[in-house]
Amino acid sequence: MGCACNQRGRTQFEVTMEAGRGRVAFTSGSKPTATTVAARYKGSAVRIKGTDELVHHTETYEVATAAGAVVFAHSDLDQALAHADTVDGAVVRERETGTLVQPVPAADLTKTDETAQAPA
Repeated sequence: MGCACNQRGRTQFEVTMEAGRGRVAFTSGSKPTATTVAARYKGSAVRIKGTDELVHHTETYEVATAAGAVVFAHSDLDQALAHADTVDGAVVRERETGTLVQPVPAADLTKTDETAQAPA
């Protein structure tokens, strides 16, 4: 295996336990490798090293900042809502559909309008 001396500016990915809040279990310069390793750890997530931004998770709900960066994910809605309260301007949405869970969208919005209001 070659020396990594010239890899200093390269993005590193961390596999973290507890949906991105726990200890780091693995670090890699390859996102696909980190994603594969994360699949071996139940409830883990992949984030960019040195940030709180998740780039891969398998949980049902995600907490996103106003800028759209996912900072927490969990399969339990109550856990996601509790974490969202600790992040200013955060929203909770379903991972698959992007449907906002909190804040609750206005009742007269169509699905297209609701998606346009959600951070990417």
